[in-house]
Amino acid sequence: MKPRNWTTAAGLSLLAVTLTYGYGVSRMFSLDRREECTVVLHQEFDPEYAYVEERFFPLTRKCNASYDMVPSFVNPSIVLLLAGTLLCAGAAVASAVRRRRAVRLRTDSR
Repeated sequence: MKPRNWTTAAGLSLLAVTLTYGYGVSRMFSLDRREECTVVLHQEFDPEYAYVEERFFPLTRKCNASYDMVPSFVNPSIVLLLAGTLLCAGAAVASAVRRRRAVRLRTDSR
């Protein structure tokens, strides 16, 4: 594959990471957490778990011990997409180096 294609794949993967992270962060914000949990999500509100410090990686905001406001697919998706971004970026660099060597070998052999 051409380095440009690997670079495009890395960029699209990074865009997917950004969108997935943004979706997860958007699920964390509410003006009244008690109301969000009980009325909107129909979950019991437990202050012991709900007022624990929220984290931005892994994304989490709890209503109670068994319910997180951030969907469970968000954090693994972020990790896998970041790994894909790094792999594509590495493949782009390797492909570019290979192409340069091939061009250099062709010009040196003349």
